[in-house]
Amino acid sequence: MKRSIVVRLLAVVLVLALLAACGGGGGGGAATAGGGNVITLRVGSGHAETNPWIISFEEYFVTTVQDRVAAETDYAIEWVRAYGGSVITLGNELEGIEAGMLDIGNMILVFEASRLPLQTMMFSMPFTIPDPVVGAVVYAQMIQEFPELTQSFENFNQLYLGLGFSDPYGLYSAIPVTSLADISGARIGAAGINLAWVEGSGAAGVQTSIPESYQNIQTAVIDMTIQPTRSMMNLMIYEVTPYYLNAGFGAKPFNAITINRQSWDSLPGAVQQILVEEGAAYLERSTAFMADIHAGSLAQMAEVGVTVHTLSREDQVAWAASLDNIVAGLVQNLNSHGYPGAEIVERWFELLEENGVPRVRDWLNE
Repeated sequence: MKRSIVVRLLAVVLVLALLAACGGGGGGGAATAGGGNVITLRVGSGHAETNPWIISFEEYFVTTVQDRVAAETDYAIEWVRAYGGSVITLGNELEGIEAGMLDIGNMILVFEASRLPLQTMMFSMPFTIPDPVVGAVVYAQMIQEFPELTQSFENFNQLYLGLGFSDPYGLYSAIPVTSLADISGARIGAAGINLAWVEGSGAAGVQTSIPESYQNIQTAVIDMTIQPTRSMMNLMIYEVTPYYLNAGFGAKPFNAITINRQSWDSLPGAVQQILVEEGAAYLERSTAFMADIHAGSLAQMAEVGVTVHTLSREDQVAWAASLDNIVAGLVQNLNSHGYPGAEIVERWFELLEENGVPRVRDWLNE
């Protein structure tokens, strides 16, 4: 109930913010096809449709928007889909939506850290979000208190509609890993700023995306990889990594739904309203989906014979203590971009504590 109330309030906040930013309503349907009531919108992502955050995007945003527009307005949505990097590639999604290559994008945030430091700050805080559902509650509150989380997308000619979380990250390895000592000297693949989770631990980080993980392990480029669970199971990573460390790295705010500003301005007000409401609702719906996905992945591991070890809290604390103070670096980075870094990060930790998640390390007071 608490989560549903937060999401409804968030929808109201986003509706008011977007309408204010855009002068109160859209144009008369410049995106319609052939002058009729069919609105064609190009939608896509750098990731493929088999990934769970794309599946949830299709089910809990694309489909619901299409159904509501047909039922509640005089318009119909016709989607032109472009997934798997066919139009915008990983690391170039923000720019692609900015340039109008797509109307609506499902952006993978981990590759946009340099341009979106605020939205990607949680990747610099490992061992903090054990459950995507908890993460959604905290993030919804953060949006209300720090509207910069949504408004800064406007700097890139696009408007924020919604956000989803990943399923929890874990460590897939060819050898058993049950503690920090077991990764000493290992080459660990991770994507983007996730590499900071191993720097200082005695392991060497190697830039590795989800699609590269299987081959990189098979060819001994890396010894193990840190990735979300479902996508790795889809790739049958267990064929080369029969061990899984349920490390507690956490789920992360992973994919942002945004719309190109000119595309937004071309839409009727009634369609804009539905996009905003469904974007806000996506946070809760998608995170419940991701929690179920993770539970299913763990069950699948048992079925295919993967050996699973859960890292103890004591070992999580030891792992976090081995790292450089990446949170202090995060605060400095946020400050350099004009955000009140310490205030935002401290509030994130406070809200997690209010939802039963203790700090793994007192990063801000070292």
